[in-house]
Amino acid sequence: MTLSMADLVGAWRLVSVIEVFEDGERRPEFGPNADGYLSYSPNGIVSAVLGSMDRPASSSSDALAASDGELVRMARPFIAYAGPFTVQPDSDTVIHHVDVALFTNWQTGDQIRQVLVEKDQLILSASPRTGADGRTFHSELTWGRIPGP
Repeated sequence: MTLSMADLVGAWRLVSVIEVFEDGERRPEFGPNADGYLSYSPNGIVSAVLGSMDRPASSSSDALAASDGELVRMARPFIAYAGPFTVQPDSDTVIHHVDVALFTNWQTGDQIRQVLVEKDQLILSASPRTGADGRTFHSELTWGRIPGP
């Protein structure tokens, strides 16, 4: 496949996000109840929000009044970021150039994803990282295209 911007543009709904370990183990990254959206705009902006839907609610209805502990429990199993994206067609790669993110260390950095598009399904493989147990894994995110109006 030769990846193009047209392959990505549109809205996508999360189907699954799986941690794939070097030893072959596969497990849901955000538990059994994850959800999210991914959007690639025609003008080259990507936005992603995804995570566990089992996150606890705050005791406050005002986000600014939530306790630090509540915010940690809400944010840890959740990803949100946005910024420009570029496609590298020869390597079937998309690079998300992050401008804003919940995890501020990602801001002004790149998130590199290997891409596979099959009909109305988008599979993104993230760069390898090391888990808390010292094992290396990568995340495999499967998205379903949301039909246009």
